[in-house]
Amino acid sequence: MRKELWYFLINGQTDNITGLYGNFYAYGQHLGNALDNTFKVISKEGFNNPNLIEASKLDNFEVIENREELKKLSSKVHMRQKTHSFAFDDPDKEFQPPIGISKATGDEEYDYDLISENFVAFGQDENGFFEFELVVGKAKFVEVFLKTIEFLPLVDGFWIYIQNHWDNDKTELWVAKHFVEKGQIIDFLTKHEINTLKNGYIKVVVHCSQGETNLTLDDHKKIQLHTKDEDVFKQFIGQIVELGYEQTREFYNLEFGFLHWHYRLSDSLTRKEFIKMLQENEFELIDKWDE
Repeated sequence: MRKELWYFLINGQTDNITGLYGNFYAYGQHLGNALDNTFKVISKEGFNNPNLIEASKLDNFEVIENREELKKLSSKVHMRQKTHSFAFDDPDKEFQPPIGISKATGDEEYDYDLISENFVAFGQDENGFFEFELVVGKAKFVEVFLKTIEFLPLVDGFWIYIQNHWDNDKTELWVAKHFVEKGQIIDFLTKHEINTLKNGYIKVVVHCSQGETNLTLDDHKKIQLHTKDEDVFKQFIGQIVELGYEQTREFYNLEFGFLHWHYRLSDSLTRKEFIKMLQENEFELIDKWDE
């Protein structure tokens, strides 16, 4: 497989109070692999607990300006020698999206600073559904989504969509008809965390027959609830508020108005391996289609 070249803006901690921003250029089989190659070598430059802030795919090394000034960290990774410090506890730090999706470089429709951890809730639509959407940052994302499964009154369906932008293939719907308990779903997602919750190419749906309720984690790592049952809706929101999240009228996320990349981690399964894993866990392929 031909290696790709990626530019990364990354931040990290130098100590308990100081953070650093740095610019890196890395080769890898895909974005997640290039990022892993970078994370492996940047601690010696003072970047501990690193976070990906934005990324850009480059055609070749020659397009990099002043490339002769870069510092070589390994055979796969270079960095700009100039870094920028910031107060790590700064409340105005940029939103850090969950693993699996990243801001891209380039002009955007909206200011990225508009994205924050909050939710929006809508009244019943013409089809009788109430709708809820929540944005959670990287630090608490996995914990919060697993808790939202517990917020449902019951579960009787578990679906995984493999999105078409993973290897530019068809969208596929896989269903685990035997997953009818919350614990089964949570155990599966926990065991396969890097291939599900931290995979930017899949969508997860937990179904509850009460109110035709669907709890969705989409491929933009946004948590959504659709239900016809107003009590389910109100109780769900109440529990979200107890977690510390607030409702907003100005709701922004990486799905619309922002250039972004979807990716998977370096040590995660390929699409073919992921499908094999689903089959081994008795998921059934229900449908596939072109987008």
